[in-house]
Amino acid sequence: MAYSSIQSTSGELFDVRTKDITVLHRIVHWVRERMELRRAESELNHMSDAELSDIGLTRGEIHNAVRRGF
Repeated sequence: MAYSSIQSTSGELFDVRTKDITVLHRIVHWVRERMELRRAESELNHMSDAELSDIGLTRGEIHNAVRRGF
């Protein structure tokens, strides 16, 4: 029984290099995600208190709003 729809004839799915690429992709994804979070937080920090109030945030809630969505 196959667990993947990708057919591999040479075993490249289980090659050691595949693990390295997967780890590399995870690291790149993590770094990009953190950069986006910092950018969003920076944008909100540059808003005035009145603008933040319009969207229902206070300056002290910015970090949690960006990181956790509240």
